[in-house]
Amino acid sequence: MKHLPTGRVRLHDEHRDLVYTRVLPRGRDDVWQTLTGGTPLGSIEVTVVSEDEPDHLTVRLDSGTVVDGWLRVRDEDSTDLQLVVHGVDLADLGERGPRGDFLAGVLAARVAGEHEPAWEDYYPAGRAYYETLAADDAPTEE
Repeated sequence: MKHLPTGRVRLHDEHRDLVYTRVLPRGRDDVWQTLTGGTPLGSIEVTVVSEDEPDHLTVRLDSGTVVDGWLRVRDEDSTDLQLVVHGVDLADLGERGPRGDFLAGVLAARVAGEHEPAWEDYYPAGRAYYETLAADDAPTEE
C-alpha cells in the first residue's frame, strides 16, 4: 500500500528542517513508552542523545541522522507526534524525505498496534513529492 508523503520543509536558524506530523491513537505516556522502550524502529538502530520526558526526545539513527521527536497532548486518547530532521540539504530531499515518512509510519503503526509499513510503500513513490518541495524551496538569485 502506497502512503502519501507528508513532510514539509521549514527554515530554522539558517538551515532547513524536514518536519513530519502524525496523530497517534494513544495517550502521551503510552506513546512515550513506545518511543523509549525496546526497538521503536525495528531494525533501524536508535541511540538516545537526550530526553525531556514526556515531551521531547532527540535520537541518532544508525545512518547518523539526528531526529527530534516532540509529543503534544491532543486529548486523553490521542497525541500529536512531530519528527524534525535538522540541517537537510535540498539536493538530498528526494532521497531523505521518504525515509522520514517511513520512520513516522513505523512509529505510528507500533503505537497503534497495526501492521508496519514497508520501505517500498514510501520509496520511490514519494521521491517526486520531495524533489518538488526542494525545487519550490530553493533560493532564487536576484
